[in-house]
Amino acid sequence: MTGAATAQRLTQKFNFNGAAFHYLFLASLILLASFGFSLINPNFYSLNNIGILLRSVAVLLLVSMGMTFIMLTGGIDLSVGSNLAFAGGVGVLVLEATGSSALGFAATLLAGMGIGFVNGLFIGRLRLSPFMVTLATMSLARGLALVIYQASSIDVSNPVFLWLGSSVWGNLPMVIPFAALVFGLLCILLYRMIFGRDVYSTGSNFATAFVLGRRPDRTLIRVYVLTGFLVGLGAIITVGRISSGQPWAGLYLEFDVITAVILGGTSLFGGRGRLGGTILGVLLYGIIINGLVLSETNPYLQSLVKGCILLVVVILDRLRKKE
Repeated sequence: MTGAATAQRLTQKFNFNGAAFHYLFLASLILLASFGFSLINPNFYSLNNIGILLRSVAVLLLVSMGMTFIMLTGGIDLSVGSNLAFAGGVGVLVLEATGSSALGFAATLLAGMGIGFVNGLFIGRLRLSPFMVTLATMSLARGLALVIYQASSIDVSNPVFLWLGSSVWGNLPMVIPFAALVFGLLCILLYRMIFGRDVYSTGSNFATAFVLGRRPDRTLIRVYVLTGFLVGLGAIITVGRISSGQPWAGLYLEFDVITAVILGGTSLFGGRGRLGGTILGVLLYGIIINGLVLSETNPYLQSLVKGCILLVVVILDRLRKKE
């Protein structure tokens, strides 16, 4: 066997493609960022800070996985932050009215899925712009949240409703294995089921997918409803973390989610990306933000850093599109 043939077989075996290189690059950045922030503040590697970091990225990870599905279809969802506040408010109100944590959980999830269904209906069936539709529902959901809360927080004391967001096992927040379980289920959905192929085909070419009988309009509805479900889970975790419902919960969450997903290699133009990359993007983004907070960086400078990160990853995504 020639050397060229051997190299080709090794390349195929280990799948040394552009995506693999991108993930390796992200992993390297994660190590470098962690090392750099540990030099600035030795407490970066403390168990307490690691617990804070993992807890802080849990909601971001759940919602980012939903956003990955959406962006694989070539769409976007600007309403996730407002939807998180709205879904949490509905759940807290039902919990306070009935005293049933089960009904509170169900109401939270259904509220999040309801906003997702509205997004999917207008985007999938009416073929309206995802940007404009979700911009409208972002305002709608935030307004509903403010009405529900009367612009003030509502304390929650039900231990069952608070358990997922507040429980720890040693120094490990229980929400982390829960997020890992959700990740595993979503991987099965995306890579092992017909739905996943429909998602990729919708993002690659909507018209072709329709001609082939894939029904991309239905796929879009399902994708946005799925994201609404994950936002509902994020709302439950958020309420559990702070032991209260907040009308301004999830503020700017859509910015962080979109940045993390693109950072993980999912394309804004649809049809390209993987959930594994999203995890790396979320982890790197979370480490950067946690490190900036730990190093007592000016909050305004933190916003500047976030904006620069998003601008860079959008430019890189555009360059990859031209390849």
